[in-house]
Amino acid sequence: MKRTKLGAKLGACVAALGLMGATAAEAQIRGRNNCATAAEISAVQISAVQQELTDAALACGPVAVANFNRFQTIFGKELRASDARMMRMFKRLHGNAKGDRAYDAYKTRAIANADLRRTKPGQHDNFCRAANIVFAAALAPDKPVLEDFVSGVPVNEANPVDSCEITVAMTLQGVQAGPSIIPTPRPTLAGDPPNPVY
Repeated sequence: MKRTKLGAKLGACVAALGLMGATAAEAQIRGRNNCATAAEISAVQISAVQQELTDAALACGPVAVANFNRFQTIFGKELRASDARMMRMFKRLHGNAKGDRAYDAYKTRAIANADLRRTKPGQHDNFCRAANIVFAAALAPDKPVLEDFVSGVPVNEANPVDSCEITVAMTLQGVQAGPSIIPTPRPTLAGDPPNPVY
């Protein structure tokens, strides 16, 4: 009988050590995976644009409502896939329960902040005008890919995750071209031939 109890206690200790090892391994993996991927940041950007457009549909009149409904219909599949990716990201970064709460909190905060920006004195018309520009570009006859489209729509919402060098643009201003890229000339290195003077 004592041998069985000792064996059971030893087994429990080995199991506990195994769990501690698993917890340490999970923490190490989580430490390496605590950054959002480019696809996840794109999902955050898509969600932010969607929240801004939702607020426009609620406050910018019947044309905005019609445009929002068309936007949701045309991009529905992509919006659902992106939303699922963002949910998985929050759960990966925070665990299931905290991930659910972080996801809900982000979406609630994003639409509340859009509403606050729109209701600032003198900003309603500018907000609605910017939303109409975004709707027009999204609903153009040549349907853009949603991820590509939102990458050109700056959104004013704090990034909810550490993107580890990936940034999300800030403030709904209508569609803009991607950032201007100005090449930096290569510095002159030893052994380079002199530049000819013309």
